[in-house]
Amino acid sequence: MSSEASRLSDSEAKARAKAFDLRKADRAFLDDPYPMYSLLREYDPIHRDSDGGVFLTRYDDVAGVYRDKRFSSDKKIEFKPKFGDSPLYLHHTTSLVFNDPPLHTRVRKHLAPAFTPRALSVMEPRFEEMVDRMLDAALARGGMDVVTEFAAGLPVQIIGDMLGVPHSERGALRDWSL
Repeated sequence: MSSEASRLSDSEAKARAKAFDLRKADRAFLDDPYPMYSLLREYDPIHRDSDGGVFLTRYDDVAGVYRDKRFSSDKKIEFKPKFGDSPLYLHHTTSLVFNDPPLHTRVRKHLAPAFTPRALSVMEPRFEEMVDRMLDAALARGGMDVVTEFAAGLPVQIIGDMLGVPHSERGALRDWSL
């Protein structure tokens, strides 16, 4: 727990955890979210956000939900009232990560051969070149935002290569994938 969090009384810490809203996160949280994560784990481990979202902050809870068949990745019921028949609704209800078996299994079966250890080992030198180019460019610029430029950018470059998407069109690839 951070030094600030350790100075809080139990009731103050609990109130701060209960009041947390990711959509209204302040600069302190964005700079260092770990003190709030600690408060949530200790005082509000199953946290409901203002929009009805739920944050599970303990490993055993996450693992339990993952194994429990009563929980689903299917977003049709939740997203229809929010998004109607919009493109966003279609994306969130047809994307692989937002579907349960049997649709998830059927689509995953077609994608799996591209992600075997053998297939990835063939592509590994290209991946290393991508990382080297990204790091060289960051060094030349004097730095990088590791999350937006590297953690989010590298998968776009890798998938773009796997799909044969021209470099000039990869900016849109990330938008299409969300």
